[in-house]
Amino acid sequence: MHIIAREDLLIVGELHQDLIYETTFFQLLIEKLVNEIQNFIKYNPDDLNRIVLEKIIKKAISVIPKKNNADCRLKRGGNGNNTAEYCVSLGIPTKLISVMGKNTDWMIHQLNELGINTDLVFKNDLLTPISTILKSKLTTKIFIAQNLKKKMNFEGINLDIDIFKEAKFIYITPITEKFKKFLKIGFKHNLFSILNIEAQKISNFEQLEQLIYEKVDMIFINRDDANLILNKKLSNIEIDKYYKRFARIRVYTAGKEGSFLFTDTIELSHPTIKLKVIKDRTGAGDCYAAGFITKLYESVKNKSSFLKLIKSQNLDQLKSVLSKCMEFATYTALYKISTQKIATRKDIEDFIKKIRSD
Repeated sequence: MHIIAREDLLIVGELHQDLIYETTFFQLLIEKLVNEIQNFIKYNPDDLNRIVLEKIIKKAISVIPKKNNADCRLKRGGNGNNTAEYCVSLGIPTKLISVMGKNTDWMIHQLNELGINTDLVFKNDLLTPISTILKSKLTTKIFIAQNLKKKMNFEGINLDIDIFKEAKFIYITPITEKFKKFLKIGFKHNLFSILNIEAQKISNFEQLEQLIYEKVDMIFINRDDANLILNKKLSNIEIDKYYKRFARIRVYTAGKEGSFLFTDTIELSHPTIKLKVIKDRTGAGDCYAAGFITKLYESVKNKSSFLKLIKSQNLDQLKSVLSKCMEFATYTALYKISTQKIATRKDIEDFIKKIRSD
């Protein structure tokens, strides 16, 4: 297994706070709605229409108590934070590059305890964004402080790009205007460059073309997000005709349908596995990317090695490497959604053995 030096993997992404409520609110809401609609239909079966239905729903919502009990906790969040934590836990020493606000020294302390290098986590005097997460047995809903997130940028911060010259890989998650400068750093130092693309950050395909002005080595994107950015409903092959201009390797995740990978010479897919227990699908995408990147490091030491591997005469070897990456990434994501725990490399290996033996 290739041992990664401390500066080899750079993760650029958001670091903020998650305020998590585990609540029965949604169950209560459903119960009230069903009762109100059922009672109306019982006594007025022929009078139900859109206007009446709206009044019934508003009434059901209004009778729910203003104050609802919930278990609450505050934790670190953000794509950058999550992926860095997953990669370190899987055995890849990582440096996180981010910007956070005031009163968050506790997050830096936790990251350092995990072994994540935070030398390039900068602070400003603004309020650190808080994402409010409502979790229940039925669903998870995340309310994002997007206005505050936009202020966590690198304006006024002088970056000496020579400090990146010893790095080998850079992963930007997700790509946004405020992280665009790190693409230039990746190209300047010939880093293996990886991007995560999210529709939440990219409003249309033209915006994406302006952000990714030169082909990178790999992208991750959810298939639904890929279609949403295009404002189309296309098949995997049709989607890739648009996104192939952005990367040499394109990885599309598709939830229950598994994942799909394209290069200019090969097409691969990996199915997901039906699990008996799924606690929460939150974080599956970040976990998938971390698992893929971790496995890729075993075969690709730097960008030069990758460019040799992707040549047509090494097609069989390339297929083997990428297939193993997809498999390991899938199991890493499955472990997350079934346990909601951060996995070590041994955890994933034991999990794979258990799944295969069942």
